[in-house]
Amino acid sequence: MTRQALGWMALVAVVLAAAAAAATANALPTPNAAQLQATVYIKNGQASLSMGVLDPSGAAYGTFEDGLMTTGWGVFEVKTNSAFKDAEQLYAAGFLEGALTYNRIYDHYQNMFTYFFPNASDPSVQLYRNWFNQQDAWTRRNVQLNPQVSFWVQTGSILAQFDGLVAGYNAVAASSRKLDVFAFQVLNGNGDILDLMNVLQPSTRPSWNDMTPQQAQLEASRRGHCSGFIKMLPGFEDILISHSSWFTFTATNRIYKHYNFQLNDQATAAKRTSFSSYPAYLSSLDDFYIMDSGLVMIQTTNNVFNMSLYDLVRPESLLAWQRVRLANTMAHDGREWSHIVAQFNSGTYNNQYMVVTLDQIKLGQAVLDGALWVVEQIPGYVESADVTPILRAGYFSSFNVPFFERVFDMSGYPAMVAKYGVSFTHDLAPRAEIFRRDSNTVVDFSSLKQLMRSNSYKTDPYSGGSPANAVCSRYDLIANGGSPDGCYDTKATNYARARLLQADALNGPTTANSTLPAYSWSAFANLPHVGLPETYNFDFITVQPAL
Repeated sequence: MTRQALGWMALVAVVLAAAAAAATANALPTPNAAQLQATVYIKNGQASLSMGVLDPSGAAYGTFEDGLMTTGWGVFEVKTNSAFKDAEQLYAAGFLEGALTYNRIYDHYQNMFTYFFPNASDPSVQLYRNWFNQQDAWTRRNVQLNPQVSFWVQTGSILAQFDGLVAGYNAVAASSRKLDVFAFQVLNGNGDILDLMNVLQPSTRPSWNDMTPQQAQLEASRRGHCSGFIKMLPGFEDILISHSSWFTFTATNRIYKHYNFQLNDQATAAKRTSFSSYPAYLSSLDDFYIMDSGLVMIQTTNNVFNMSLYDLVRPESLLAWQRVRLANTMAHDGREWSHIVAQFNSGTYNNQYMVVTLDQIKLGQAVLDGALWVVEQIPGYVESADVTPILRAGYFSSFNVPFFERVFDMSGYPAMVAKYGVSFTHDLAPRAEIFRRDSNTVVDFSSLKQLMRSNSYKTDPYSGGSPANAVCSRYDLIANGGSPDGCYDTKATNYARARLLQADALNGPTTANSTLPAYSWSAFANLPHVGLPETYNFDFITVQPAL
């Protein structure tokens, strides 16, 4: 099956036009001279890109401001035109993103491809290529077979955006920097690969039974990703939502994205989505999303210790990033979101998702049922529930240990508790203890951000002397064996900000209010960090869509 299996788009011809030639009477004024602006036109099944102009009559138009070296974040924004078919709109949006952010895409590709595949000629690389191609072919076949089913129509539009991303990038990249489809599959499937390694390369599975308790705790926390925290103030005055990502510091090439997709499909619930992301990613990965449907979603990753579950992973499924995009676009509340994300579960990127429905929160009056849903996925099983009573009582925290007992048991946590102790339980994991103690210090937006950047491992008894055991971890500070991993960002919003799709975002490992040294690549100069800041000492910036 070809990449054009969707059938609506002919082979793309690209025209790079000068701004003066492309300007029309409908063109918008340039909002910021430091930004790149462009419009993508689609005519007779062909796409053309006009730089330097924002034209609402095009299929998609948008901006990119590359602030990675100055603020820690690039910011990309795109708006599409409802006069075009949904798949055309998203193809154009992807094309625009690929073209405007191509330099950062190539940098990020070099870093992340090397991270996952240090030896590009290793035969294992072909295993991933084959798996992704099988998954892609299965997905496109279902899109073709279900032209009247909104779930698959929306899936087809997401695939069109992916195709546009690849085409837009290669339209402007130098011949020496052209990238094939697999490169973009790896980048978008970043989270899925974390579990696919256990499927396709069993030799990479950790030998949990051979570890000391300290080694097991460190390895489990290194494989877990992110801290999440949601708090309802005591008088229901506000809801505070924040997320700190954990992964390799190699991944700190960041772009905050604002998508405004004027989709025509009747099942569309959210047309505008703002989220933290990375070059070439059509999802957040972190995850941190704010939708104009009134939903806010954050996510943390859970470990799967029961390796037999990976026998259930098949390419005939939808990847986590694809299902999350579908749920974000189609769901009106947490219950709908949980149902959509569970369909065609790939069993890869096994996460705990927290979905806030702002419409169920009446500030100063009531927190109605359905305000907070939690969803957990493992291979072969997805569980979800309305946990609003927990939120009403104060807060919900997330720290890479399953919330649901059945998910906890099926994932193999009881065996880890029996062998290594209570730090593997949901109640007594180090961050569970820290959140329980420090949740009362969160009284407003400022103190929320302070908690999510905290790391007092030198004095905090719950950290046990390890910089890994904190809300915002620093594995690079571990004596004799540190690595450039851990917490490397924080995003935060509240009720009023979320209604505006606004958040504060900070890129970089924590300095914990200047009590820890700023991270610098000089300590790990031999590891891939192409195009990244040398030292990270950024502050929060405020991000909000303008188009």
